Amino acid sequence: MIVAFTSTLNAQHKIGFQFFKYAKQEQATGYNFFVGNDAADFQTSVKGFGSGLTDVLTGRSSIDLVNFGTDHISLSIGAGLSISKFRFSQNLVLNLDGETVSWEPDPNPDHDYVNTFFGYGKSKLINSSFYVPLDLNIQLGENWLYSIGGFFDYSFYTKFKSKYKIGDEKVQDVIAPSEMKTYSLNKVKYGVSTMIFNKKLKWGISGSYYLTPFFQEGLGPDIQEVRICFVAGMADIKDEITKDRSNH
Repeated sequence: MIVAFTSTLNAQHKIGFQFFKYAKQEQATGYNFFVGNDAADFQTSVKGFGSGLTDVLTGRSSIDLVNFGTDHISLSIGAGLSISKFRFSQNLVLNLDGETVSWEPDPNPDHDYVNTFFGYGKSKLINSSFYVPLDLNIQLGENWLYSIGGFFDYSFYTKFKSKYKIGDEKVQDVIAPSEMKTYSLNKVKYGVSTMIFNKKLKWGISGSYYLTPFFQEGLGPDIQEVRICFVAGMADIKDEITKDRSNH
């Protein structure tokens, strides 16, 4: 018994490389918003679940490609996909003058945004990106997993959409991704993130904060992305495969 226990302990503390160890996922129950000097103009809203709340088409998911350390503590580098949506409380419009982006609430009094929870109108920003997380992963006891680190993010799809009514006519104005490329975006960004997850409860929380502004400095609003997720997951891929095989 003592020999078996010692062998298990040594295996848990053996330092080495592991591949595809953790899968990390932020599910739909989260909230996206902005901070920064101009964030007050870009306040987001839960109306229509337009800022990520319970939206199945938003979130962040990644897989650790390489881990270095032990079964209990390791450094990892991974690859992931992020989709964020921001529905604005004010019915904003973006304007481009050369390389400079300006913003204001829609000044046209004939544009009826029908500002109810499920009303037709909205002013919304959608951003999709690939990201590379570099995390410190720690197993706390038998049931808790904790992760903290930074990430590199590359935006490949950004769209701005306004929907409103003029009388009975429904109107939709879109700044397409091909056009948004000219709006002085910071396509390459850096940030920090953290997650804690309970394996027994299968529940966790997470947060991410972008250190790099959404727009280039001096050419647009000074805003940075933040996401808080209330249903996050972090799974040991090898353990999950073993459990699945044993169940069959």
